[in-house]
Amino acid sequence: MYELNYTQSKLLSVIRHAEMFTTYYSEYTLTFFEAEKLILIEFSPLFLKSKIYATILSRSVGFKLLDSLFKEKYHSLEHLSQKYYMSLRTIQRKLGEMNKILENYHLTCSLKRMNPLDGKEYHIRYFFHLMYWQIFDEKEQESTKKVEKNQKIMGIFTEHAPYMREIDRQKFNAFLAISLQRIKKGHFLQEIPDNVEVFQHPLITKERFKKKILKPLLAVNLVSLKDMAETECDFLYFMYGVMNTYLEYDLKDLDIHKMNEGWNSEEAYFVHYLEKYFHVTLADKERIYLLVNLTMIHHSSLVFGTKNKIDAFGNAVREAELQRSFPMMYPTMKRFIYELSEDREQYLQYYEMNQRLIFQYCMLTRDVFIKYEKPLTFSLQSKYGKTQELWEKKRILNSTNRPLECVHFSEKPDLVISDYPIDLEVYGLENTPVFYWSGQPTVNDWRRLKSVMKELRGKNIQSLLEQMTLTH
Repeated sequence: MYELNYTQSKLLSVIRHAEMFTTYYSEYTLTFFEAEKLILIEFSPLFLKSKIYATILSRSVGFKLLDSLFKEKYHSLEHLSQKYYMSLRTIQRKLGEMNKILENYHLTCSLKRMNPLDGKEYHIRYFFHLMYWQIFDEKEQESTKKVEKNQKIMGIFTEHAPYMREIDRQKFNAFLAISLQRIKKGHFLQEIPDNVEVFQHPLITKERFKKKILKPLLAVNLVSLKDMAETECDFLYFMYGVMNTYLEYDLKDLDIHKMNEGWNSEEAYFVHYLEKYFHVTLADKERIYLLVNLTMIHHSSLVFGTKNKIDAFGNAVREAELQRSFPMMYPTMKRFIYELSEDREQYLQYYEMNQRLIFQYCMLTRDVFIKYEKPLTFSLQSKYGKTQELWEKKRILNSTNRPLECVHFSEKPDLVISDYPIDLEVYGLENTPVFYWSGQPTVNDWRRLKSVMKELRGKNIQSLLEQMTLTH
């Protein structure tokens, strides 16, 4: 329970704003009983916390200013002031706040220039894509409102890019729309980084991408491929690659030997060092999975690397928030990177350019390491009969995708589960934790068991990671 350290007037102001906000987002109702000092909030089944954030963000002054700079031709500071009913001083103050955000993305903004945004064009497009993606709502997309047009777009991806999820297709299509809007306004790519120019997608060549995906997508938008400069095509091909994650199944037809020959030695060394550090021998499909996705992460970091991920409010993602998702793995992976960088300085540069790098590594390697995770073992006893015990056992084993195993007392389980008192000393298990529940487990019993098993699994993983730390 958290204690709210706010004055009564401040709380009343927050409540009134929350009441008024239902005008913009109607999937909840808020009723304030002032005499009783009670607040009743009711949520509809369609309520989304992320939609609340997106709605507030899109109504913020900073977002409106940036949105205006993207969609319209800039005229003057006075024009913006009149359009949004804001004083010149307010706009200038907001501009100062915006520049702190833009600086993180290698951009600056000055309303004294006819082209207010200053920076490399590929950084500008990337920033606008991130900005609009934060408020993405499929129901509000023009392409989804026009059913026939949307079916054509999705059909292109279904045929030539089955490895892309629906949301990934929407994401690339959104980036393409931003690029076409910038081109339409006369903002062309004057240059692209070397690694963008030489980029190779593992599943589709540049020429096939242009012919089978880009050309028909442009046609849907009434644009001809012939009118697109080579740098524009190269950049879209690059973004098509690095905006995606590729699963083992997606990459099943790739040859590990060709991968080792044709791919960056930095990523190959990473995989080799990973096996050595964590004492695992990876299968070829796992090596390919890591090689491909590491390459995408590193390419993206080199081009768009930002020290922080910041939204249009200026809120930065802190490292503590990233570590919260991987409380044990994150510090271990961080140590791994620092040791790796003793041989490959490039990895420290990646980390300096991309604060989320360790988090991305944890996300990527989790799907590999989970296969090598030692099962959590348990023994189950019930005096309510074999069928009850069998039902409980099946439900426990089906409760998670993490490795679990039911074993006999003689195999020294990690946990004993029972609905009657057990003398653990008889079985040589006096140091083994025991979990007691009722013969007919309640919802609360299952919740308690899940919590205990999560805690035990965490201790097992922590012990394993400590052993690795001692080894290195």
